[in-house]
Amino acid sequence: MQRKFHRSYDSLADMYEFTERIFGDRNVEPSVRFPVHFVMEELFTNMVKYNPGNLNDILLDIDAGDHCVTVRLTDFDVDAFDVSAIPRVDTNATLDDRKPGGLGLHLIHKMVDSLNYEYTNRQSTVTFTKGT
Repeated sequence: MQRKFHRSYDSLADMYEFTERIFGDRNVEPSVRFPVHFVMEELFTNMVKYNPGNLNDILLDIDAGDHCVTVRLTDFDVDAFDVSAIPRVDTNATLDDRKPGGLGLHLIHKMVDSLNYEYTNRQSTVTFTKGT
């Protein structure tokens, strides 16, 4: 199922409601719902934060299959930014040796089974999967 959401942090509540209906219909376990919501929120808020002048809605597409949840977030008329290629954060480094930022993307990589990025004609699509 897919639906477009207004490019605003205020859209998060509607996104949760949309996904919860799908998860409820497909009997997705609560242990899967939390990481999917976390990653969906992190990616969506990054799209909002880093493209503040963009007026296009963001497309959310969810497929909750028998053994896997697949989520696609598509952002329109944006520059490329491959979230799957960001260098991993060294969580063992001291605070003095770390650069601010990047922990959200670090957690995304830890919480999902796959993370893919596609960019064509100023259209950016991030797809992630989480096994059920």
